[in-house]
Amino acid sequence: MGWLRVALRDLRGDLRRFAILLACLALGVGTITIVGSVGAALQSALLRDARALLGGDLEATLSYRPANDEERALFGTLGRLGEVIEVLGRADAQGQTSFLSIRAVDEAYPLVGTATLEPATPIPDLLALRDGVHGLVADPLLLDRLGLALGDELRVGAARFALRGTVTRLPDQLAAGLTLGVPVLMSVEALDATGILEPGVLARYRYRLLLETSGFEDAAAAIRSAFPDAGFQLSAPRDATADLSRFFDIFGRFLTIVGLSTLLVGGVGVSSAVAAYVTDRQRSIATMKALGATGARITAHFLTQVMLLVAIGIVLGLALGAALTLAALPVLGDLLGVDLPPVLDGPSLLTAAGFGLLTGFAFGYLPLRRARKLRPALLFRSAGAAAEGALGWRDLVAPGLLLPMALAGLGIYGLAVAIAGRPLFVLVYGLSVIGAFAVLRLAALALQMLLRRLPPLPDATLRNALKAIHRPGAPAPTVMLSLGLGLSLLLLITLIDGNLRHQLSTESIPNAPSFVFMDLFEDEVAALSGFAGADAAIADFTALPMIRGRIETINGTPVAALGRTPPPEFAFLFEEEIPLSAAAVLPERSSIVSGAWWPADHAGEPLVSVFDRLREPLGLRLGDELTFRIFGEEVSARIGSFRDYAWRSGGINFGFVLSPNAFDPFPLSYLGLMKAQPGEDRAVQPRLVAAFPDLIFLPVGDALETFARLLSSVTTAVEVIGGFAVVSGTLVLAGAMIAGRRQREADAMVMKVLGATRGNVVRGYLIEYGLLGLLAALLAAGLALAGTWAFVEFALEIDFWVDPWLMAWVILGTIALTVAVGTASTWTALSVRPASFLRDE
Repeated sequence: MGWLRVALRDLRGDLRRFAILLACLALGVGTITIVGSVGAALQSALLRDARALLGGDLEATLSYRPANDEERALFGTLGRLGEVIEVLGRADAQGQTSFLSIRAVDEAYPLVGTATLEPATPIPDLLALRDGVHGLVADPLLLDRLGLALGDELRVGAARFALRGTVTRLPDQLAAGLTLGVPVLMSVEALDATGILEPGVLARYRYRLLLETSGFEDAAAAIRSAFPDAGFQLSAPRDATADLSRFFDIFGRFLTIVGLSTLLVGGVGVSSAVAAYVTDRQRSIATMKALGATGARITAHFLTQVMLLVAIGIVLGLALGAALTLAALPVLGDLLGVDLPPVLDGPSLLTAAGFGLLTGFAFGYLPLRRARKLRPALLFRSAGAAAEGALGWRDLVAPGLLLPMALAGLGIYGLAVAIAGRPLFVLVYGLSVIGAFAVLRLAALALQMLLRRLPPLPDATLRNALKAIHRPGAPAPTVMLSLGLGLSLLLLITLIDGNLRHQLSTESIPNAPSFVFMDLFEDEVAALSGFAGADAAIADFTALPMIRGRIETINGTPVAALGRTPPPEFAFLFEEEIPLSAAAVLPERSSIVSGAWWPADHAGEPLVSVFDRLREPLGLRLGDELTFRIFGEEVSARIGSFRDYAWRSGGINFGFVLSPNAFDPFPLSYLGLMKAQPGEDRAVQPRLVAAFPDLIFLPVGDALETFARLLSSVTTAVEVIGGFAVVSGTLVLAGAMIAGRRQREADAMVMKVLGATRGNVVRGYLIEYGLLGLLAALLAAGLALAGTWAFVEFALEIDFWVDPWLMAWVILGTIALTVAVGTASTWTALSVRPASFLRDE
């Protein structure tokens, strides 16, 4: 163990020079620790609170109609029953209106969990009928929108309500997902009094059970057996968390990739720090070789030191990540309405440590190989000389280097696959990172080659600044690599966020309706058409028939027995009711991909046109027979065509459009789309309310605002994690500058001896760093633009958009950052006295 004792003794007193190495590793490991631990806590909370999120042990859901007495009687034999009805509505008070997401509950609500209200009064007491006025409990947002205070009255439909409390947290609110409208609670009796629940109105009737003697499978089998044609959608607690779990899993995977990118950027800092350490110890290494040390002994000596430092960085990163996780979990729990106690996840800590260990080794081992090539003759050269022992291509493909690096790379890939769960995605990501590395490295080399070929410039300061970029051992490649990677990652996140926000703005969707009307009847459609025709501020009004139904069978085989597992984004097609429409002619902005549209007077077998993107996930072909359950009855339709539609243009379309005769047996409701003239939305809305006080409509701007708030909360988390990459890039940039400090002292000494002033040296630094910053910013912008374009065009399928001012500020900011960090980290070179430097020689 003598070699270990010597390595440790040799490291004493040198820890300060590795501050950047430790910081880079700590940031990367800490980021992955946070992402993994928070993701594990969310998944654990979903499993733990599954019953509360569902609202019971079993939920039976119907659309359009409530359960009858016979069905309720069966529910009563299975356990304790609770009823929840969800429907859209509108509140009116003091001349103001607000769209509502109504949840009508009975006295048993909630069956599981606890609701947090203000004041802390039992829900039945707050919702009770008093002096002819029903109680209402609402999200605090309703008070702001309508200018109300607790105790004030408002009207919903035909009923009067007193606002008696506000909602802080409901046990099942997370499973409800995104709601269009302000969430409110009222009693089932109060909902009946509003008159909203007319036949054909889109409503969900949820019957939740706390099972007493049977389990979910037995209870579900009893319901299906007793009412095979009722159309109940039966859900277990695990079903309530499936979508949330999938969302958290995808979000966690993405953040893991961002965290891994941060760690890889930090790996460049490790490589830079180790390279600088080897350069500073060149004379010591030459002395060791002169005394008989072999290349293997030198590699083992310095690798021991590096891995010890890597271990310290990992410990610091785990401590940082653990502290931030413990602080973030309670805050995140309050935002999501989930109990997230401050606990750590052991597997996430081990995974983060594994990433740090493999990354530290991979990025530290490569510059250590240069120590093997140093020769004892170096002892007779100037201490201010550039780094020696550069690796050639034969060194890079030697088994002693290639094999350990390949194993480390495979280890990093394996850990990333274990977390992200998608080998191809991780492979594409890895190849993209390698491509970014190659682009930035080759660009730096090309810049150096170009500057070497330039003829000598007449200005000495400019000439020396350009030579400092392409001289042997110049930090230009490392500066561009570190800064470019960190900046491109953050810029990629920012650009994707900007594209999403731009797509949500009404200006980016020129054909988007201004108002969406739900559950219209034929006479209301006719009235709205007349209103739109008489109002010059309204550009257009259209109505589409809409019914909710569920896919029961494909070619006579129940979907549950098909064994088909659609991608997660299409899983809802088999799990719940979906909106269906009918049309005599091909909808606008649609095009037939295969098959043919039916005649306008089609009266034969019902046909259905399917969105082409559903063909492959569902394994559908022309001529297949789909059976839907609508209002409890089965309706079969044969696939006559597959179509595509330009959903980006703002119109509303449906995944399944049937021939009109398929809806003949059912009462139809319509989805109305009204578009106001540009800038007239706010003026039209009060006239609509006055003319149609009983109609429910959704201002599209409010819906976009709701989604924008959700998007903002998600992207904020991503931007914070992505910001770590820029911090790592800045640290690596400082490390690259510090690595060449000794050479810069030599350059400054020579320049001063030749008559250069401090101002000449500073101007040279500004030119050098400014040029490097400009090129790094341009390359990072190019990489980020390419990545954003590919992501929004092929993954999000939205129009690509770039904010030119953002790009300009990024480029200017990067130049300023490079100049500031470079000047600050090499400031000591300006104070070097030629006499003291020559004495050291």
